[in-house]
Amino acid sequence: MANALLTNWDTVISLLPADFERLAEEHRQVETKFGNAKITNASDLLRLILVHAAADLPLRQTVALVAEAGGPDISPMRLHKKMVRAADYLHALVTSMVQAPMGLSPERWAGYEVSGVDATVISRPGSVNGDARIHHRMRLSDLKYLQVRTTGIDEGETFCGFDFAPDELVVADRGYCNARGIAHVVDAGADVLVRLNRTSLPLLWLDEKTPVDIMKVLRELPSRGVHQHFVVAPHKVGRHTHYIPGRLCLMRLPEHEARKARERARKEQGANVSANTLEAAGYVVLFTTAPGARLSAEQCIELYRLRWQVELQFKRWKSICGFDRMPNFRPDTIAAWLYAKILTAVLLEKLASLDSEVSPPIDHDDLEASADGATALEADAAALAAARFRALADDALRAAWQRRPYH
Repeated sequence: MANALLTNWDTVISLLPADFERLAEEHRQVETKFGNAKITNASDLLRLILVHAAADLPLRQTVALVAEAGGPDISPMRLHKKMVRAADYLHALVTSMVQAPMGLSPERWAGYEVSGVDATVISRPGSVNGDARIHHRMRLSDLKYLQVRTTGIDEGETFCGFDFAPDELVVADRGYCNARGIAHVVDAGADVLVRLNRTSLPLLWLDEKTPVDIMKVLRELPSRGVHQHFVVAPHKVGRHTHYIPGRLCLMRLPEHEARKARERARKEQGANVSANTLEAAGYVVLFTTAPGARLSAEQCIELYRLRWQVELQFKRWKSICGFDRMPNFRPDTIAAWLYAKILTAVLLEKLASLDSEVSPPIDHDDLEASADGATALEADAAALAAARFRALADDALRAAWQRRPYH
């Protein structure tokens, strides 16, 4: 099967978990309440969902294409309803196919359930600056979406749009580093681990009076090891100021890594980059509310590094699978659409590893991996698989048009 042509749906089916039909029955995806039900097996259901999500086709075009290719002939509304109900089933497939990110189980992190919060801009065709934002909260141990919502492009990244649970440790980038959002997490009994944003989160020493001069702290930091300082983050509510206790976990980067970080800062900010920004780029600075007796500073640095590896994986998926091209903003289909995109990405990775994908075949053992864990040839193979996956829909669409009767 590894040498079969990619234009064969059986090849895609062979890459799914062996029990994908049983999982469909378990999640009640192929129940037939009426005798004229059109979708009676998981293969037909997944063909519709994957053509819709992987090829970025509208519902109406998807059902017409699948019907012309010999699949079930259903209405666009029926596919929409199937998408609404399919989120849990698609998550089960993703869980079976994706190896859990290494080291993110609660047992390793003092019982914390580690979740990640992030947002991405989505665009409709022809959009320049984006049309909306997808905000999602995901459990990192099994890539389970805990909450997903969409907002206008004007609403930025914030913890305040999510509901957190006790013993949850929320990991996020510096866009979420502000006192109001951190207070929202802490009030729910959870803790945060975020990259420090020097401008949006002013800090005080434990006397609750003296401001923390973060640049002075960084300059006095020893060259080796991970260090911590206990601080408080002031949060003003009405006339009263509350103080959120936390820690700074700091580490000086090796010089070659610091140079790369400074280059990224120059590329992102251009001529406006400040001297302090360039200097601070040579350090890793995290803010966490997790007690030191529960998670050490070294563990916090390690956990954030693991979070970054997950983020790199999503960046690859976004670039290959078009995560920013959501066809609609309906909240009842967003989670299913995202799971379908992740399932597509995993299938593409498996398709890219088939011997037929590149010539000569990739010998992964002989290639030196780049910093993000993916080689240039692996990226090329994944992109080729994505193009061929979309070509399946294009070929079928052309064939359907040629068979279209004249009136």
